Amino acid sequence: MKYLLFAVLIISTLLSSANAANHSPLLISKPKIVGGEVANKDSWPWMSALVFTFSDTDSDLNVAGTQYQSEPFSYSPAGQASANMVDCGLGDKVCTLATNKICLIARGDIDFSDKAMNCQAAGGIGAIIYNNVSGVINGTLGEDFSGNIPVIAISQNDGIILLNNLDNIATISLTIKQQLAQNASCGASFIGDKWLLTAAHCVEDANIEFLKVNIGEFDLSDGANNAKAIKQIYLHPEYDEGSAFNNDIALIELVESIDNASVKLLDNSSSTQLAMAKSPATVIGWGNVNAYGPNDEQPDNSQPNQLRQVELYLLSNDECKNKLAQAHGELNNTTFTPDQVGITDSMICAEFFGDVQKGSCQGDSGGPLVVNTNQGWQQIGIVSYGVGCANAAFPDVYARVGHFTEWINNITQGIAIEASYDFAITPQDRSQITLLTVTNNSEFTANLRFELFSDNFDTHGFSLNTDDCTLLTAKHSCQIQVNFDAKLVGKQKVRIDITTVAADIPTSQSYISAQAVAANSDIESQLSNGSADFRWYSGGDQPWQLDNTEPAIISGIIGEDQQSAVLLTFSGAGSLSFDWSVFSEENPDAADEPFGVLSLIIDEQQINFITGEVAYTKVTIDDLAEGKHQITWLYQKDGGTREGQDKASLKNVIFTPLITPPAGEPISAPSEQITNKSSGGASYFILCLLVMLTLKRRQV
Repeated sequence: MKYLLFAVLIISTLLSSANAANHSPLLISKPKIVGGEVANKDSWPWMSALVFTFSDTDSDLNVAGTQYQSEPFSYSPAGQASANMVDCGLGDKVCTLATNKICLIARGDIDFSDKAMNCQAAGGIGAIIYNNVSGVINGTLGEDFSGNIPVIAISQNDGIILLNNLDNIATISLTIKQQLAQNASCGASFIGDKWLLTAAHCVEDANIEFLKVNIGEFDLSDGANNAKAIKQIYLHPEYDEGSAFNNDIALIELVESIDNASVKLLDNSSSTQLAMAKSPATVIGWGNVNAYGPNDEQPDNSQPNQLRQVELYLLSNDECKNKLAQAHGELNNTTFTPDQVGITDSMICAEFFGDVQKGSCQGDSGGPLVVNTNQGWQQIGIVSYGVGCANAAFPDVYARVGHFTEWINNITQGIAIEASYDFAITPQDRSQITLLTVTNNSEFTANLRFELFSDNFDTHGFSLNTDDCTLLTAKHSCQIQVNFDAKLVGKQKVRIDITTVAADIPTSQSYISAQAVAANSDIESQLSNGSADFRWYSGGDQPWQLDNTEPAIISGIIGEDQQSAVLLTFSGAGSLSFDWSVFSEENPDAADEPFGVLSLIIDEQQINFITGEVAYTKVTIDDLAEGKHQITWLYQKDGGTREGQDKASLKNVIFTPLITPPAGEPISAPSEQITNKSSGGASYFILCLLVMLTLKRRQV
């Protein structure tokens, strides 16, 4: 769920922030199909699904003849185990009574993999991990899991039942299917050659090593072997989730061209005429089929395997604004003007008539809204967002395809560059470098020129090296080097413009952002613990501050959609330990969309985050290699969150250098290692392989 403010409507962060209590005025969700029907299998040959493919696993749990709902942990070994159960608590230590038994373990602030290994180390032959909130856990043991016992997940309620039935025989079974399976996250449409259209919010954090595209898909229960690899994703350079998903469009480039039917795109003028006439339009997707209102609890996942479609009616933007203003006013018992609801020229709206609830819903995002014209079916929109699902008062909102014709052509037929790049938060007086890929998708060799621009004509420490890209032949790529020298504290943003000697070759732009933070001697004195090598920096919207009650620091007082960062730099191999805590509003409905979050970033890689109310917890990061390191603790708040203390804390930061033992003596193993698979109800895991998506077969 997304909530919008009056002025700044939704923020886009690494973790896709959301908020639920002390509600900001406008409630938004990313959509799905409601009230429709199964599509004709051959009607939409260009309809595509964004998928992850994987070896599917079936799990089964039977206790004393009673079957319980269970889910497999990804990377759990296959196998079967049958024995009495033993209560192993949180699984935070070796479960001494587990020999030849099945461990029953509660979810908590310990990695799932550690829980399983503590069971196995005691002689356990299988593990059942039960949730500490409603629903069944959807988790991972991590691709480096070295255990060999089957591990499954069950709900909190079932876990309580089993705690009272420990003497009964439990049978766990995990079976890996031979057939490749797929998990659909969003829809897309094939527009020809090697190009597809989808919503920017579907792919803004996607890892193209694992995300694939299934073109002409109909039934998600088969066909995973047909999924195609992605070469590049181009988000619109002015995509802004903070403005109600404005410019919510992205192009996907496949590794190879595909000989497949494509959908035609409708121009902007025709889109406006059809909207004014309230013309019928059809939306297609694999999204949820259950309707709910803006104040209703989101129902359980109901995404179908087979493609569905539903007919709606277009609205002009003025009609859409007026409808939404009235609906939000009644919902919030206040007055909204049409200009406050966030509808822009890059959007188009559609609604249903009559008593039967119809619309798009979670899972349909990125899919097409099409109209039947005298040229056949043409795409007029891309599923973007909505309020609830199929609610008569709130029209669905789509990206208006005709508004982006020039941008689409610039990328697919001209000089394409990665739309944006955000440098990691940088200590003042240090520098960073990145390489951006430039591709010539035209039929001609291009002489290229690159220039930097900013709103105040000051490039603020940015510079370019474009020597390898001055002459670029057709259908080839090159790379330019972007440099950021962090001299000026604060946030900086520049635009890279590309021009060609031949004016008939279209070009695109890229936006580069960076943020420099200042050295902080107060934090250095408070937390360096005698280490002369520690250098501390802090900044963001507000720097971290000293906690005067103990030798600790706390995040700056920040508002909605803001962040507070503290950085530590040092050199050497060894381990780093610290205690961290957070008191923020957590999202009870979506673990991967926290409202207020404290993130740990090590050498530009996000490792973990905590959210909700988490008391001081010790973390040890082992095996830091020789060289320079930058550790960042980043506290972020979403739009509209006002519950809780809204602060993060840090103390006891200690670096232990690696001491090389004399020849012949082994190096002792570290006692604890943080991973990205935390199992806590407040400390949620991040699936690096799937970025923002999990390995659930069907997803809300």
